[in-house]
Amino acid sequence: IREKVGDRAILRAIHFQGDNQRVVDQVEALGKNDFKSFLGMVVDSGFSSYMYNQNIYPVSDVREQNISLALALSELVLKGEGAWRVHGGGFAGTIQAFVPGHLLKKYVSTLEHVYGKGSCHILFIRHQGAGKVRL
Repeated sequence: IREKVGDRAILRAIHFQGDNQRVVDQVEALGKNDFKSFLGMVVDSGFSSYMYNQNIYPVSDVREQNISLALALSELVLKGEGAWRVHGGGFAGTIQAFVPGHLLKKYVSTLEHVYGKGSCHILFIRHQGAGKVRL
């Protein structure tokens, strides 16, 4: 298989297989109101994206690794208390972070020091959860 498709395709398949199971496990954790386990799986998924899916920076430009640096800074601030991962298509995309309230100022300050004021967009999760809108 390696000769036919190359190692990167195999690594990406490993990521997608693992992430498919992680989604099932995340839904189960949220159903049990186990947010800590959910956050751990967000981090696991992010590390899998980095190592196996390899969608954090283009191999053609390894000098600038904006997403890699944002993820590293996120880990420094949030490790053990929040979660972080690449979000969207990767490469020049964005990251998603679950930041506890007591770390919010430090987190925003850390990332905006590197990426500029306004680079962090703070969103809140509603207590009511998702709702269906019929048009």
